[in-house]
Amino acid sequence: MTLLDAVLSLSEAPARDEALQRILRALAQATAADALSVLTAAEDGSVGVAAQIGLSPAALGLSFNPAEHPRLRRATLAAGPIRFLDPSEPDPYSGWLLGSAGEIHPIHACMAVPLRVQGRLAGLLTLDACDPHGLRGLRDEDARMFAALCAGALRLDGSPAPALAAGARRAAGGGALPGRSAAMRRIEREIAVLAPLSVPVLVTGETGVGKELVARALHERSPRASRALVIVNCAAIPAQLVESELFGHRKGAFTGATAARAGRFEAAHGGTIFLDEIGELPLAAQAQLLRALQEGEIQPVGEDRARRVEARVVAATNRDLRREVAEGRFRADLFHRLWVYPICVPPLRERREDIPALCERFAAELAAELGAARVDIAEPALRALTQAGWPGNVRELKNAVERAVLRRTMAEGTGAAGRTLVLRREDVDDAGDADEHGALARPGAPRIELPGERPWPAGAPPGAPVEPLVEALERARREAFARAFRAAGGNAAMAGRLLGVSRSFAYKEAVRLGLIPAPEPRRR
Repeated sequence: MTLLDAVLSLSEAPARDEALQRILRALAQATAADALSVLTAAEDGSVGVAAQIGLSPAALGLSFNPAEHPRLRRATLAAGPIRFLDPSEPDPYSGWLLGSAGEIHPIHACMAVPLRVQGRLAGLLTLDACDPHGLRGLRDEDARMFAALCAGALRLDGSPAPALAAGARRAAGGGALPGRSAAMRRIEREIAVLAPLSVPVLVTGETGVGKELVARALHERSPRASRALVIVNCAAIPAQLVESELFGHRKGAFTGATAARAGRFEAAHGGTIFLDEIGELPLAAQAQLLRALQEGEIQPVGEDRARRVEARVVAATNRDLRREVAEGRFRADLFHRLWVYPICVPPLRERREDIPALCERFAAELAAELGAARVDIAEPALRALTQAGWPGNVRELKNAVERAVLRRTMAEGTGAAGRTLVLRREDVDDAGDADEHGALARPGAPRIELPGERPWPAGAPPGAPVEPLVEALERARREAFARAFRAAGGNAAMAGRLLGVSRSFAYKEAVRLGLIPAPEPRRR
């Protein structure tokens, strides 16, 4: 993706969030940054993460008070790009960098650029690189250019641009749920009725059916569309930090709380908070959540007084909450408070008529990233995709379509830029061939026995040596990275996409595993 692609994203992206992600992807390819983010400024002076690459998924919607973070405070007051050279200043993203188990090393490259719309601070663009010299190649002029694009994207929501008034934004959200099935038409009608209201909504369905899309549609078609949509993956937050993440904490409330932090509910004030996998919340946090729903109050960890907060709650789960209540793992009063109106998203196997539209959408999205003119799907390939089982639902379908596009690109070997790709039947050979546990079952592959089916693999004597787990995982890791880099012709970005990881992570792992040569040391 080039700078031109990032510019075009402003006119082609249907909404602010998608435009921001496209711009960040373009910037990630133009720099050696390991993490990038766009933070938007709120009326109370705080800044919240609206889009990011390279941070933990749980960081989306994270809110900071610049007065408590020296780097953010300096960035909000700066006239242009600012590079942070003092390692003694704490990095607000410590612990949030993807793959980081703790603090970011103090010696690393970090910079921020203020985003301004009509002279007012609209947010910040931030870049972090673990390599202390990782951002040296990014000129301030280029950083300003990408910041201007991000500022333009922020105007796509609630903006002075007349073409995207509130009604237009809601119409744009209407395309978020492609499909012609009766089930999807029913969900569209339910969203139309529920979106203008403030009542809680519980979205249910199997993993991967698109529950988050329903939550986004509810927000984008509501009067809250100009305010924040804060997405929280309850399953990704450590149990001991759930209350702090949702409701905030004061400085010194617990070990490691070196500064006060607003929680996700405060970040969603006036907007919508989407609690994905709500069935994973511990009981203590469920009690606080019930109070937030009933009284509109939250109590940050370590504070004696409650705070008022007004946020619409949309929750989602793939669990049977009735069973969870019966078995004592979910509060009955919270269940009834959430069960005002449930929206059930059926699995993909029950709405196969939606598959062609979804395939076209996923193929078009990746075609735009590859620079292809378009992607067509031949009838035999589309038939195979439509008839597959899809135990992973829409998420698995998306992966299969993207994998097929990449296979076709590499099979033709001439690159995708400006070309029309036609997906063939052989490109989707493993489409939907996952078993009920999500493991691919390719023809000829050995079947993995489940616990209790057989005490050891067929033909292996009881005393056969077992490879240590660490060694087995490292060998499998090396083989996977080697295959991906061979298929990608040594291109780290393409290999990363095949593996489902970032370009920088794929490159660093390949160097560590000895698959590609290490870079020459830089001279100071």
